[in-house]
Amino acid sequence: MSRFPALLLVMAGVAATGCAADAPLKTVDHVDLPRYMGTWYVIGTIPNMFERGKVATADEYRLRPDGTIDNWFHYRKGFDQPAKRWHGKAWLPDPKDASRWKVQLLWPFRSDYSILALSDDYRISMVGLPSRKLLWVLAKDPVIDDAMYRRLLELARAQGYPVEQMRKVPQRPDDSGKPGYL
Repeated sequence: MSRFPALLLVMAGVAATGCAADAPLKTVDHVDLPRYMGTWYVIGTIPNMFERGKVATADEYRLRPDGTIDNWFHYRKGFDQPAKRWHGKAWLPDPKDASRWKVQLLWPFRSDYSILALSDDYRISMVGLPSRKLLWVLAKDPVIDDAMYRRLLELARAQGYPVEQMRKVPQRPDDSGKPGYL
């Protein structure tokens, strides 16, 4: 498995500060936005009404020439069902801080998107809402190491997220029905 020193540094910093649910979120210090673009599989999530019952979910980001971001949410309602997608957009409220986005998948609803963890190789990320009601573990591959997943959940817990509500998203048919999955 690859080493994730920056991710571990972020985790150690959060643990040292003892973040509570009402404290400001600690996001990663730097995001190379063009490098962050691409397809991110949803490994785990705090379930919400838009994602319930969906499998093989992924977010795809593409940087537009004007600096905004195309955001597609890919999903299936079952592995035997056709792939579908929703198109949305994202943008940086502060162009100097690529760790904090605004995302709009369904008009007129907008949401904050805070990048809480990001591996050095840009293969694993964790994002959440400042309200701490929603959280996602994302990866460039449909599966990540269980130990890494647990470390990310501990980072989220230190920031006040209810990680006991997290569920893994089935990315392969054999994931369906396993304990801890949607």
